[in-house]
Amino acid sequence: MTIRYLMLLFVLLGLSSCESTAGPSFEKMSETELVTYNASVPVDEKVVCQEAYADWIGGSYRRIPKVCITIGAIVDLQRQRERGAWGGGAGYGSFSEGYQPADAADYPSTFNN
Repeated sequence: MTIRYLMLLFVLLGLSSCESTAGPSFEKMSETELVTYNASVPVDEKVVCQEAYADWIGGSYRRIPKVCITIGAIVDLQRQRERGAWGGGAGYGSFSEGYQPADAADYPSTFNN
């Protein structure tokens, strides 16, 4: 019987030591809450948001939700773009030099070869 209690104790201790990786939902925060959060973190972890909007985009009316991203993530995206990490894959080239997307001819299995 004591073995069961010890096992239960270890399981509960193990579960209580788990840490959730889910952070706050920045899209649901008010502007005041974001300012307060940004005041308490380093520059790379500060969050910037683009408010939700609706507009005509490419000939159709679209609703764009609120989008939030950290400064550090923006810097990483800019570095990837500067290195040309967005091109390649099945297509070739990069967006700055006329990117060619992949098509069926790029995949030999399409033609049973």
